Amino acid sequence: MTAFGLGTLPGTDLAKAAEIVLGESPTPHIPQLPERGLGSDLVGRTAALLDIPVDRGPRGWRVATQHRTARDQMARDLDHLEGLWGSVPDVKVQLVGPWTLAAQIEMANGHRMITDPGALRDVTEALLEAVRAHRADVEKRFDARTILQLDEPALADLMAGAIAGATDYETIPAVPEPEERLSLFDAHLLNTTALVDSQWLTVDLDRVRSVPDKDRLAQLVESGTRLAIAPEEPKRVWRFLDELQLDPAGVGLDVWARPAATLTEAAANYRGAREMWEGLG
Repeated sequence: MTAFGLGTLPGTDLAKAAEIVLGESPTPHIPQLPERGLGSDLVGRTAALLDIPVDRGPRGWRVATQHRTARDQMARDLDHLEGLWGSVPDVKVQLVGPWTLAAQIEMANGHRMITDPGALRDVTEALLEAVRAHRADVEKRFDARTILQLDEPALADLMAGAIAGATDYETIPAVPEPEERLSLFDAHLLNTTALVDSQWLTVDLDRVRSVPDKDRLAQLVESGTRLAIAPEEPKRVWRFLDELQLDPAGVGLDVWARPAATLTEAAANYRGAREMWEGLG
């Protein structure tokens, strides 16, 4: 088991963020700093690594004729981190997953890529190649083993059919079974609020309140899903598992640090996640 941050950190200072990540977390990750502006947000940061050219449109990201995202920002960040960190055993890399990427990027006709099976296939294939190349780059730079995290913030809405179309008359069908496409990415941590079948899944116990959700989570754990949970008092975790009628000895648990508004708060949250991890161990 381990503890880690999910990726996003406040502010614009990569060096300070990197110091917190390495100093307070057993498993460091590539810091993401959305406040740096265009291309630093979750989708833009991943889109910059794709072979498909992507640019900003009137409503968000869109397929374009030229790649105008900050394509060299990731390389500059890794250059900087390489000088700060040197070699580390493990590094977690975070990229947006195929469902959220296809839901957030529009085609030239203004419709979301997820509405077109061919476009969905193309963006998935481009992401698979981007993941491979990015992990290989990070592994070479830091002489490290990489851990992949796929961020799927849109997945719960996609599964509920709650993603809006390009017009009031366009309905985007629900995606009831997203797991097959996600499984193309081999072993990874799936960071989402949806309770889906995954080898490794982030969960906030505060959000698992209904009986159906608790039953679903118990089913996932019994089928082998490993859980990464937000910091809680260990006694509450044991009570929660007991309520789900799960043997704590058979549940794989990791801890993720909650997001914060400042780097000082982020450092405290990372430290809290590490301390909980140590307590659970």
